[in-house]
Amino acid sequence: MRIAKPGNRFFFLSAFVVTAALGVAVALGDPYAARSAVSAGQKAPSFRTITLDRKTINFPADYKGKVVLLDFWATYCKPCRAELPKTVAAYAQYHDQGFEVLSVSLDLSKTAPALYQFIKDNNMTWPQVYDGQAVKTPVAVQYGVHAIPCAVLVDGDTGLILATDLGAMGHKLTKAVESALAANAKK
Repeated sequence: MRIAKPGNRFFFLSAFVVTAALGVAVALGDPYAARSAVSAGQKAPSFRTITLDRKTINFPADYKGKVVLLDFWATYCKPCRAELPKTVAAYAQYHDQGFEVLSVSLDLSKTAPALYQFIKDNNMTWPQVYDGQAVKTPVAVQYGVHAIPCAVLVDGDTGLILATDLGAMGHKLTKAVESALAANAKK
């Protein structure tokens, strides 16, 4: 007596492949899942912080007339490092038109010397926030950041979040910045 028919083999093999793929996706995490508790269309939570060069920033109030990328990252994060050249290029291309970046490092306190060198070596000339508290950094907690890199693009005039996560990273960063700057020019 034959237990498995050819159609049943295909069914069981398909079920196995789908189950294995789901297991891998859960284990690796969903790269398209939200990386923070904020989303486009919301008002960006305001905060006051001090940058590495000891300047006080009131966000987003200090960025009137600007489009700002709030960038949560860390030196140990390989995806953050991979995203960095795109951020540097966008900053170089659009800074004179009103694009700003405010980075929030989630590095630990014992990595401060390496962080300073990394910022210098990678031409990160925009303001940097770093307090050595890693994921407990107050701004990261306020924004509900639970995965990095985490990008939040904000209209400095309205305080509205224009794009988050993958909508404000990679090739989509340039498109989002261009669109936001064009909208600001019409105001």
